[in-house]
Amino acid sequence: MAGGNNKKIIIVIMIIVVVAIIGLAVFFLNNKLNEHELDDPGEELGYDIPVGNLEAEVIDSKSQGRDLSSEIKAINATYSDAKVWLKVPGTTIDTPVFQSTDNVRYYRNDRDNKKTKWGEAFLDYRCNIDSIGSSANIIVYGHNTETDTNFTPLLNYKRQEFYNKHPYIEFATEKGNFKFQVFSAYVTDTSFFYIDTNFANVTEYSNFVKSIKNKSRYDTTVSVDSSDTILTLSTCDYSIKDGRFVVHAKLVK
Repeated sequence: MAGGNNKKIIIVIMIIVVVAIIGLAVFFLNNKLNEHELDDPGEELGYDIPVGNLEAEVIDSKSQGRDLSSEIKAINATYSDAKVWLKVPGTTIDTPVFQSTDNVRYYRNDRDNKKTKWGEAFLDYRCNIDSIGSSANIIVYGHNTETDTNFTPLLNYKRQEFYNKHPYIEFATEKGNFKFQVFSAYVTDTSFFYIDTNFANVTEYSNFVKSIKNKSRYDTTVSVDSSDTILTLSTCDYSIKDGRFVVHAKLVK
């Protein structure tokens, strides 16, 4: 009888162990899925995957007969949160940019406040577009949808040959049209605070500018200093955990 009881005990223990292993596997899988969902679902994107039609002719808005400042004014008449028009030549990024009192409003909602997976391109709520021309970091966020929409084409700047052909970004407010020159592009995670907007003094801003310049994947040879207005474009990057792909450009004065 003792031998029979021992066998039963062993079988019960084995069942408990198997159930525990299955439970742990399900737990970790759910955590992984939820974690990925928070940072937008998507597969890992490599460093050299072109996004969009890179052979398309690159024409700036002025040559197209467009006045982006007038375009953002027209949209602002209906949507008061529309503050900027952003155009990245050589990509499909050609869009109004919205700004709210927080960074949540346009993350998963469109301009009509309807729920949508990819929201809108939006300005960091702390940024003041009237600071263009002074020392400031103006930040625009957009989703990486892994298709030729939203901010996914920004990942083309991972390759220097793309940067060489498309070094400028167009940016317009109701007050005028501006041009920014790209000086840094890199992959990072959220531990690097590239979205700082509050600087105690010139030295602190200067150190910030140096840090983002030094992060670049390649040398753009573009000089930048504490007197420059910085435009920061940010999107998710799925090649690392909590990844972000960031492009910085300075105002062409």
